[in-house]
Amino acid sequence: MEISGRVIKKTVGKGSKSERNAVLLDTGEAKFVLRRQGANPFSDPVLDAYVGKTIRGVGNLTGYTFIVSEMIEVEDE
Repeated sequence: MEISGRVIKKTVGKGSKSERNAVLLDTGEAKFVLRRQGANPFSDPVLDAYVGKTIRGVGNLTGYTFIVSEMIEVEDE
């Protein structure tokens, strides 16, 4: 599956035991927690470097998490 959007950082799970700052992919229609396949799900400096940028990612959508196996930065449209 391929999804494009802007990478943002936001608090998720507010008020729960799993509340944390997470990197998300905002497609404009939905927001998905963004994870790299095989990387730490709670802290990933590679994803942090994409915050504020627009990417196109290829991966699997599992619930509200997009596990990306490939991604490239794209110019804002």
